[in-house]
Amino acid sequence: MKKIIGMTFPRQDTSLGLEPSLLTVLPAGDNVIYSMENIDFDDDEVENYACSVYITGMNEFKEWASRHDREKIIVGGYEPTINPEEFVPFAKKVMVGPCDDWYASINQEGDIIKGITTNKKIPRYDLYDIKNNQQIIPDKQKDDICTSINTSQGCPFKCDFCCSPLMCDKLMSKPLDLIKEEVAYLKQFNPKFVFIRDENFPLQRDWKERLQAISEMGAKIYLFASANLLNEDTVKFMKENNVYMVCLGLEDITVDYAKNKTLDEACNLLHDNDIMVYLSFIVNPLKVRTQEESDDFYSRLLDRFVELKPEMVCGNFLMPFRGTKIWDDYKELVTEEDYNFYNSKSAFLEKDKENRLRMEYEMFYYQWLYYTSSFYQEHVRPFNTEDTLNLRFLELEEQFKSTENPKVLRKELKANVRNKEISSN
Repeated sequence: MKKIIGMTFPRQDTSLGLEPSLLTVLPAGDNVIYSMENIDFDDDEVENYACSVYITGMNEFKEWASRHDREKIIVGGYEPTINPEEFVPFAKKVMVGPCDDWYASINQEGDIIKGITTNKKIPRYDLYDIKNNQQIIPDKQKDDICTSINTSQGCPFKCDFCCSPLMCDKLMSKPLDLIKEEVAYLKQFNPKFVFIRDENFPLQRDWKERLQAISEMGAKIYLFASANLLNEDTVKFMKENNVYMVCLGLEDITVDYAKNKTLDEACNLLHDNDIMVYLSFIVNPLKVRTQEESDDFYSRLLDRFVELKPEMVCGNFLMPFRGTKIWDDYKELVTEEDYNFYNSKSAFLEKDKENRLRMEYEMFYYQWLYYTSSFYQEHVRPFNTEDTLNLRFLELEEQFKSTENPKVLRKELKANVRNKEISSN
């Protein structure tokens, strides 16, 4: 029997990743393989290639596809969904949107097809070693087992910078019975942590029943939410059902977001219930071009950290995606080469190399400054615990020490927050 080969582009980073979403798409059968290496296969031995492509993997995919039989290639994922016509020369079928029914989807007529979701099966976890997962989160030691689960797909909101609604613009919830089946399967691995990957988990009307089911795994749970959905009842229920951390989007500190009007109250509620806060933030390189602009931006950001006391922060550079509301404002600055840098850690919108290096270093530096400050140690938690968060930032420190631009590292960066300096230990 010929093989069905599943691959993710770019090649999966086992040191940082979770289970690939492609496992949901792959069909049943002993002839199905998930390859993490993106190697060249003998086309004669293959029935189909199932290729999931992100924008950072576009160039890698096109190079790989040029060496293989187009008639055997099925491609899907964020970028093929947003720009399907661009992938037609490389694949027999371009699948738009989410999918979990392989054969029903690919048997549709046409080059560009809509993915079909029936919610009748759990992902093919048997094709992937969960021990590969190495999430960067507080308290997780390197050898702790971490897994993840989706209970819904899509997002009904239209944030101007976000491409998730382009993949699926409505909230589609999985049946509760299917979630319980998936939990029962994952429980055998005895995970210490589980990540609920839904875009905004409490948006679902029956999220409490879903959380109760997932808590049966006995693992520490972390999930995405928004501040406007958190109140005393919801936070207390989360704590009672193994939630140890909630991820909230602080986003661009220079912009007011309706969802964050109650951010202070939400963070206080979480901390009052002994739940950690994870804040992600966005840096627009065009707003920190000068040192003065950067100093002002990060001073305001650190001020919010002191006020909200997050246990974890995560910086992301603005990445304008085609199809989003902000694309037209930035498309002239994005080259095909820039696609390789859509990893949220590259300031590719800035074209001056030295300035870009400064921006990338400063994003790291101000997170490092917060984690290693006396304020963090005294009012938040110890940092030097050798958990994956601590170890990752030690790695980043070593990487930036070896930068080709020592001028950047020699720069003395200071930030006064609420008239008190956060000083590095």
